[in-house]
Amino acid sequence: MNNKNIIITGGTDGIGLAIVKNLLSLNNKIFVIGKNPEKGEKMIKLLNSRNLEFVQCNLLEKDEIIKLSKKLSKIKKIDRLINNAGALFLKREENSRNIEKTFALNHLSYFHLSLLLLENLENSTEGRIINVASNAHKRYNLDLNDLENKKNYNSWKSYCRSKLLNIFFTYSFNKKLNTKVTCNCLHPGFVNSNFGNNNNSYFRFIINIIKNVFAISTHKGSLTAVYLSESKDINNVTGKYFIKSKPKKSSVLSYNEKIADFVWDESLKYLK
Repeated sequence: MNNKNIIITGGTDGIGLAIVKNLLSLNNKIFVIGKNPEKGEKMIKLLNSRNLEFVQCNLLEKDEIIKLSKKLSKIKKIDRLINNAGALFLKREENSRNIEKTFALNHLSYFHLSLLLLENLENSTEGRIINVASNAHKRYNLDLNDLENKKNYNSWKSYCRSKLLNIFFTYSFNKKLNTKVTCNCLHPGFVNSNFGNNNNSYFRFIINIIKNVFAISTHKGSLTAVYLSESKDINNVTGKYFIKSKPKKSSVLSYNEKIADFVWDESLKYLK
C-alpha cells in the first residue's frame, strides 16, 4: 500500500495527466493543481477516483501560489511535489506583476511552491521534489541581465532558458537548504501532448504536425517522473538530471555554481 500524498502541477492533460493516471494506479492520493476548472472537472470525471482532488490555481501569479500553499498546508505530510506545469508563449506577455510569463510559470512557480511546501515535505519520511525540465535547456545560454526575456523576445529561446533555470534550481536546492527533502529533475522526451496549444492556430498547426511525426506518447513521457516518485533506488539521491529513468549529464553551463548562486538569489527577490 503506497498511500503517498502527491502534489502535481499541470496535471489535467498531457504528460501531467499521464503521470496522474500512473500514480493513481499505485494507490496514491493525488492533488492536481491547474488553472482551468473545466479541465479539472473533466479529469475528475474521467478518472473517477476517490484518491483524486483538483485544486484551482493560476501559477503565473505569486498571490495565487501563496493562497494555494495555505490550502495545501492542511495536508500535514506531503510525500511528493511534482512541478510539471509549463508553457511556451509565442508573444511576450506579462502577469499582473509585470513579470514575463515564461519566467513566471516555468521557473518561478517551481521555485516558489517548493519553498512554501518545504515544511510539509519535511514531514514525510521520504519527501521528494521532482521538476519536469527538458533537454531543450542545452539550446541557449542564459542572459544574466535579462532573465525575463525583455530583449529580442523569442518564444523558443525563452522556453529553453526556463528549462535551464529548472536545472539550476534542482542542483542548488540541497546546497542552499538544510533539508532531508530530495530534489531531482528530468527530461520526459519529446512528447505528443498539448504543449504549445495556448498559442495561435497557425503555430498549433505546425507544432502538431511535428509532434505527430516525431513525438512519443504521453504515457512514455510520464515514466521517468513516475520512476522518480516511486522507485526506492533513488532514496537519498538528489540534485540529478534523469532521462529514461537514468541519471545523465546536463549541459556544461548547468554545473556553473556561480551562475546557480546568482539565479537562486535573483529568484528569491521575486518572492518578497
